[in-house]
Amino acid sequence: MYRLHGFFTQNTMKTLYVLEELGVDYEYCYVDLAKGDNRSDEFRRMTPVGRVPVLEHDGDFLFESGPISRYVASLEKSPLYPADKLQRARVDQWMTYFTCHPGRWLTKLYFERVVKPLAGMGETDEAGCEEAARFADQQLGSVNDWLEHREWLANDSLSIAEPFALAYLEQARAVDFSLDGHPRLKSWFDRLEARDSTARARKRVQPHIRAFMGS
Repeated sequence: MYRLHGFFTQNTMKTLYVLEELGVDYEYCYVDLAKGDNRSDEFRRMTPVGRVPVLEHDGDFLFESGPISRYVASLEKSPLYPADKLQRARVDQWMTYFTCHPGRWLTKLYFERVVKPLAGMGETDEAGCEEAARFADQQLGSVNDWLEHREWLANDSLSIAEPFALAYLEQARAVDFSLDGHPRLKSWFDRLEARDSTARARKRVQPHIRAFMGS
């Protein structure tokens, strides 16, 4: 059985969305970052970097959302991460693209607009937000163009790239970043949000979000 240790920020959500889409049996173990659970000796024995998510499986531990997602999909021999090398590389390229490009900038916006005020970490970097929004808009425009004649990102079928990217894109709502200028992207995003797997993943973290916001 898989055991995922995580919080409810986008890095954990990427793996939760992927695990739910894969349909695997797993346990979700909440790591309260606000209380410093990730700095405990027990957690540090799982990962040297002290960050979530961490996957526990058969006595071994794996950190970072991308390797976790790929490992489970590979182990399960899921068609969402094809065995064919070229098809698999196409999935990888979109996971990397979202991590390094639009996801990077949406996460910066989320940090500046949401995390900083909640954590009392100083003033929002407005110039940095303008830059992040500009780059995110440009890079998501490329995804919108790609989806003109396609339903999914890679190999004309749903893959783990979709739930992985969803965790980045859902941050747009919290920072008032509109996807309306990219209608094909928005339609794709709406279809992902409507999936049962997405609802199941969000249900896992809702009690922790409510407790955190009420504290």
